[in-house]
Amino acid sequence: MPMLNYNSDIMFYDEVDMVTLPKKECWSGAQIYQLINDVQKQCELTSQLDISTEVTQHYNDLFTRLVKTYGH
Repeated sequence: MPMLNYNSDIMFYDEVDMVTLPKKECWSGAQIYQLINDVQKQCELTSQLDISTEVTQHYNDLFTRLVKTYGH
């Protein structure tokens, strides 16, 4: 079994990529809805947990940008 090269085999998306990814890959409405729904759940979870405000703010900002771009 080959070892994964985390630099090239696994891509981590930043906030801008997560907003533009559905358009670039021509996602269906259901796929976009699922992404927005998942990010909304992350917003709710991070607000309930005792974690840094930067993490909570990141998900809130991402959710806001997704809703502004695609609606919800």
